[in-house]
Amino acid sequence: MKRPAPTSWIVTAILGITAAITALAVDMTLPALPDMARSLRVSPTEAQFTISAFLIGYAGAQLVYGPLSDRFGRRPVLVSSLAIFVAASALCAAADSIDMLLLGRFCQGVGAAASMAIGRACIRDIYGTRATGPMSWVMLIFGVGPILAPLLGGLIVGAEGWQGVFVWLLGIGAAMWLVIVLFLDETNTRLNADATRAGPILRNFAMLGRHRLFLGYALVTVGLYGTLFAMLSALPFILEARLAASPEEIGFSFAALMVGQVVGAFLSGRLSARLGAVPLLLTGAAIIIVSVAAMIAAVSAGAAGFGAYVGPLFGVVLGLGLSSPSLYAGVLAPFPTIAGSVSSLIGIIQFVSGAALGALAVALVDPAGMNLGFQMVLQAALAAFAVAFIVRPALKRLDLPAER
Repeated sequence: MKRPAPTSWIVTAILGITAAITALAVDMTLPALPDMARSLRVSPTEAQFTISAFLIGYAGAQLVYGPLSDRFGRRPVLVSSLAIFVAASALCAAADSIDMLLLGRFCQGVGAAASMAIGRACIRDIYGTRATGPMSWVMLIFGVGPILAPLLGGLIVGAEGWQGVFVWLLGIGAAMWLVIVLFLDETNTRLNADATRAGPILRNFAMLGRHRLFLGYALVTVGLYGTLFAMLSALPFILEARLAASPEEIGFSFAALMVGQVVGAFLSGRLSARLGAVPLLLTGAAIIIVSVAAMIAAVSAGAAGFGAYVGPLFGVVLGLGLSSPSLYAGVLAPFPTIAGSVSSLIGIIQFVSGAALGALAVALVDPAGMNLGFQMVLQAALAAFAVAFIVRPALKRLDLPAER
């Protein structure tokens, strides 16, 4: 079977849908958290650890997947990782204790880890330094996942219980494995024979740890995605405590929120060539700060309906969708020969910080969500600071154009 050309819309769609595996594995489980806690007789914090376990497995595996994809190619890594995802989903569906579920979620994170990181590297392979536009389309397609996932998850939990979510994830993972096998060709034409050797790996990571531009983008990642994971982790418990929300209502709320991801990614694709990365990153962070401030003001004034949360927080997800393509394209641009390793390391930073900040948000959660709001504002402010005072000066010092 002849596979589509790398620059075809089919490949972009495949990479976007594959990347959505991560969103599905996280967001489909959000409406299940309260039911999971009751069924397994654990606290909300322990139930949230199922998200943290996924994120930790996801982050750790990228240490391996990035170098492997630089050495052996993107396609075999994607095929192997999706097979692990399918097996781990079966383990989660069969779990009858929180320990077994945590193990399954950790392994599921390991299996999902290549989907986004290797997808980003594929786009960098294909489009080089002009990756922001195509990256926006990948993020636009990816954004459909977070819209459908909580909605589907809520319906599944209402009908089948939380275990049903993992049965569906098993089927979705198997379908994506088949699509990759049949339709995705290799995109890495610059295989690096040293990529899997310990010495070069450590030297690459040490170099990145000293690279001012990479460090700036790493702080932006912590700020933006820490904001997202704090919201994803704490909001289901806030909606249940404050509004007595059902799993279906929680799912609908998150589906409405995640429309912002699609809107933001669409706007990024239209505006990237005109504005460049730095203005889009600053605008996205500003939108997040203003949106969370609006939520805090509404709740402080006594508002208690779904609109007090879903309305303002829509802006948070929109701001993230607007800024993410510029973040990913920008951090990969200076490192074409180790794009897989760079994508993996930024993914590790993204998900380890997300797991920690999500757990912190649940530990500090209050019924009104005020603590969550203050935490999100601080994290978005960190991202804005890093863009203005580290990323922008580093781009000028290196004489690199803002990614478009």
